[in-house]
Amino acid sequence: MLIRRLNIRWRLTLWFGAAMIVLLVGRSFWIYFMMERHMIMTTDADLDSNLDSLEVEIGRISAADELERVLTNYANNNRGLRFDVATSNNDTLFRSPETPPPVTNKFRSAAAPKLERTYSTNLSETGEQRRAVIGAIASPVGNLTVRASRSMQAERNEAQNFIVTLLATLPPVALAALGVGYLVSARALSPVDKMISAANDITANRLEKRIDVPDTGDELSRLAKTLNEMIDRLYKSFEEMRRFTADAAHDLRTPVTALRTEIEVSLMADHTVEEFRSSMQTALDEAINLSRLTEQLLDLSREDDGTHPGLLETLRLDQIVGSVLEDLQTVARQKQITVDTQQMRPWTVTGDQVRLRRVVMNLFDNAVQYTPAGGRVWIEGQATPEQTTLVIADNGPGIPADDLPHIFDRFRRVDWARNRQSGGTGLGLAICKSIVEAHGGQIRAESTLGKGTRVIVTLPTAKAIA
Repeated sequence: MLIRRLNIRWRLTLWFGAAMIVLLVGRSFWIYFMMERHMIMTTDADLDSNLDSLEVEIGRISAADELERVLTNYANNNRGLRFDVATSNNDTLFRSPETPPPVTNKFRSAAAPKLERTYSTNLSETGEQRRAVIGAIASPVGNLTVRASRSMQAERNEAQNFIVTLLATLPPVALAALGVGYLVSARALSPVDKMISAANDITANRLEKRIDVPDTGDELSRLAKTLNEMIDRLYKSFEEMRRFTADAAHDLRTPVTALRTEIEVSLMADHTVEEFRSSMQTALDEAINLSRLTEQLLDLSREDDGTHPGLLETLRLDQIVGSVLEDLQTVARQKQITVDTQQMRPWTVTGDQVRLRRVVMNLFDNAVQYTPAGGRVWIEGQATPEQTTLVIADNGPGIPADDLPHIFDRFRRVDWARNRQSGGTGLGLAICKSIVEAHGGQIRAESTLGKGTRVIVTLPTAKAIA
């Protein structure tokens, strides 16, 4: 459709013009019909007045032979009025000049009883429209039936001339409406043009710019605010992407550089078998770190895209926790860390067992890694019909308040030297966050510096296992 190819300004203009034309045409015909109704009412009142006047004249006579004289005088004094008079037996007593005879029996049947009057609109033999009234008048010779009519052609011609005049002025009025509609739409859409111009200036390298918000509080103001909020989210995403790219490049460069250095040193001179073995072991360790980092980056990318393969099933979260504790119990004993489990009841959730186990293992491993020797780590939780909560806590050094909101960011390390020593990549908590959110849950942390950290994982509760 052609109108859909036009811009909003012209579409608003055409719709405004079309609406004005419809309103004007409707108003013209409404005025015409109101004029016609008023014309009929006025004519009926005039006919009633004529019959009342005739009734008064007839009421003044005392003999029947005076009736014809009164009717003749009345006809001469009202040239525009046609009327005829008949007795109750439908015998015509008088007919004014140019009054055609009535149709047989129609005159009598049209006369209303009890002196009531009826009205009708008819066409004369010349095609002239006339308004007629039929009523009964008392006389010395008994009740008379009078039919009177007068022409409505002059009033109808006036009404028709009026409607023609209104319709004739419609084209210039329509053009004026289109002009006004264009100006109004141009003024209404001018803020949109400014938004478009400002949006065109915002690029990937200029995301700090924003669209000016009109101080109107209307839809355009809300649109500008919404666009700015969207740009804020894009800016945050771009910044995270830039930081992620820089951090990933940095973390990938370190093992690659170390691996290259060890190989170059091994090739530069003769070495003993032990020296060569030590150099190869260092290269292998760096290759393992590089492989682990690459796998974590791939897993994180899959979690972001929602394409991570996994089987959703009803799981016992307490059993997953127990399995992780068995695997990491040796590490905890080496650091003489006490592991307590509280309220380990059957907790059922729906999800991918491999990915949820990874969440529990990462959180428990972090708690053990950052808890000093002789410390304590405990796991607790609770379940309601709506959600299951798992808490992994420790009494380690805690996390500074400034770092706490960012510990789930990618490549975020609270203690760089210590994390490097433990072989961390800064992606473990970010992966945990992505997995938990992919399961419809939430993860957060609470920490007090010098007293320890609590990580709270909340997942939707599944139906109980039979």
